Amino acid sequence: MLTTLFDAVMERRARQLMEQVRAWLPAEGPVLDLGSGTGHVSDLIQHELGLDVVTADVSDIHIVGPAPILIADGVLPCEDNTFSATLLFFMLAYPKDPGAVLTEAARVTRGPIILVQSLYSGRVGYAWHRLREFVWTIAAFHVSKLIGYVPADATFAMHTRRFYTDEELRRELHAAGLRIVSRRERRVLPRRRLVVAGLALVPPSLAVRDPSYGGQGND
Repeated sequence: MLTTLFDAVMERRARQLMEQVRAWLPAEGPVLDLGSGTGHVSDLIQHELGLDVVTADVSDIHIVGPAPILIADGVLPCEDNTFSATLLFFMLAYPKDPGAVLTEAARVTRGPIILVQSLYSGRVGYAWHRLREFVWTIAAFHVSKLIGYVPADATFAMHTRRFYTDEELRRELHAAGLRIVSRRERRVLPRRRLVVAGLALVPPSLAVRDPSYGGQGND
């Protein structure tokens, strides 16, 4: 019963995320899902859009799809320009050096880097962001492991090191040499106190607005 409920929640979340970034996904793969987690987003993209998706993460907690390539902080085991796009969904809060992750993502990607990250403003947004992070990471992982939803030997690796404001994320992206070419937001709290921001990013050499990335907008 609980595993069915968890599946329904994760599938709904994956569909919501895919619809937010769908306009930026390439027509052909392979696509890298860096920080693929349970695998629900990758599985949905593969089955609905027919794209080949390679998953990679620092630990294996996949529920659907193939096991991810296990990686550590540092160089990705991939050649330059291997992927037509790279997905970075809710993962910049965890690595020791997010700038290095962004730089590596840019190195192995010949198309857009598609980033989704929660952004807060003000005290209320920060408090709500921390609560959501606790529920969706620490609590969700340990409950999932307790009921057998994730593998029994799965290692918890989502140690939150930072919470981003819009300005802080922009500085991070600028330092990594990336530019935002399109943006879509889903508001969690009124007055943009907490939003789930989807961003299409490219290196400066490719940062020419392309209609295939879709327009900016808010949901």
